[in-house]
Amino acid sequence: MAGIAHLGFAFGAKPVAPKVPLIIFIVAAELLDILWFLFYIIGIENLSGTSPWSHGLFMSVIWSILAGSSVGIIFHSSRAGIVTGTIVFSHWILDLITHPMGAILAGHPLPPDLPLLFNGSPMVGLGLYNHSAMVAYLTELILTGAGLPIYFAYKKKAKKTNRRAAGV
Repeated sequence: MAGIAHLGFAFGAKPVAPKVPLIIFIVAAELLDILWFLFYIIGIENLSGTSPWSHGLFMSVIWSILAGSSVGIIFHSSRAGIVTGTIVFSHWILDLITHPMGAILAGHPLPPDLPLLFNGSPMVGLGLYNHSAMVAYLTELILTGAGLPIYFAYKKKAKKTNRRAAGV
């Protein structure tokens, strides 16, 4: 997805691991795209469509494990690690549903562009953007819209709890 739906998962996950700052979950949700950008800058990946080091299934699992393990260690919480790793991997799942995305610019359907392993491995992508950009955008808004209310309800409840604890 273009990015906004990934953030819905970050916001929605906050109540599950409240000790982890929201920014960690936001970075986790966008980690594969951040890695793509870094790999593009240093020449490991390009604009040709395949991105095995950032968006391949195998490497997405690796990045999810590394991110989850790091956060789990830093916060001394297996829950924080599992939630973070799950958020990272949710990026790949959402991309599987929508990719390839370039059909909007190309003006015609494009072949799947998410490698299972590395260059030369089978490519996958259900291609929601190939079929209907409007439905794809609507899906992004719905997924983001699902995460935000969960986050704001959590924040409201936490604020009430803190007030009661302070005797206000």
